[in-house]
Amino acid sequence: MKNSIKKSTIILSKMDKASMTMLEKIREIENFDNICETEEYSKLQSNNRTLIVLNKEMIYFNDIEEIEKSDRFVYLSRHVSQTKKPTLTSHFLGNPSNEAPYGGEGMKIAATCPELMKNYMNKLNMQKDNLSGYEISLEAIHHGPTNISKPCIFIEIGSDLEQWKDERIADIVVRTIINSVDNQISVEKVGIGLGGPHYSKKFTELLFNTEYAITGYISRHYMNYFNEDILKQMIEKCEQEVKYAILDKKGIGKDKKRVLELLEENNLEIIFI
Repeated sequence: MKNSIKKSTIILSKMDKASMTMLEKIREIENFDNICETEEYSKLQSNNRTLIVLNKEMIYFNDIEEIEKSDRFVYLSRHVSQTKKPTLTSHFLGNPSNEAPYGGEGMKIAATCPELMKNYMNKLNMQKDNLSGYEISLEAIHHGPTNISKPCIFIEIGSDLEQWKDERIADIVVRTIINSVDNQISVEKVGIGLGGPHYSKKFTELLFNTEYAITGYISRHYMNYFNEDILKQMIEKCEQEVKYAILDKKGIGKDKKRVLELLEENNLEIIFI
């Protein structure tokens, strides 16, 4: 049975080339009226959805809920990497360490919507033959904003200017995320993800090939910071009930014993991948 449809507001930024390319494609699909414009943002409305176009970088804007009430916030963004490899990514938000160099607060995990991530990633993967060499990958939890009470997800095109301007790929991404927010699915098995690299093939394939969805994952680089507070945030800020802890069996490192004890104390069923 499908969940009741949750309202998803789409966030974009004039500071972000990929975001602006995706905005062009959204406006080709639906007719929007500009219903509000300030120094900080513009608000556009169609019959089906609301767009917020920011005049600053999305990761540093903490006041989105003062602009629009929504069940979920979907950020359409560029992805940047040193390799400049063509990549389509998705991830949840947070800073799983004391540092917060890219927005938000340290040791804070933002609210998550595992159903939407799984739905979008699977729908995108079904089109992989049309993606012209782009890799599809989850990213570990990182960057802000972290203070928003409702679930937030970043949907990204990367990893350089050539991809940010790619109108064909932007059209696919936009149509896929719109399809996903408008046609929500039921997901029963939800777990937190722990371990492995920042770009995790294991967690990506978990979404593609199993019934499981995840609240995002914390990479091995931050396992020494993982504590009960972070665990509780991952559980309590999830849109759905969390029953599982899904671990990269080779990607936890020296903190494995401590992490396993913490998970068992919180009555999570542990699954290794």
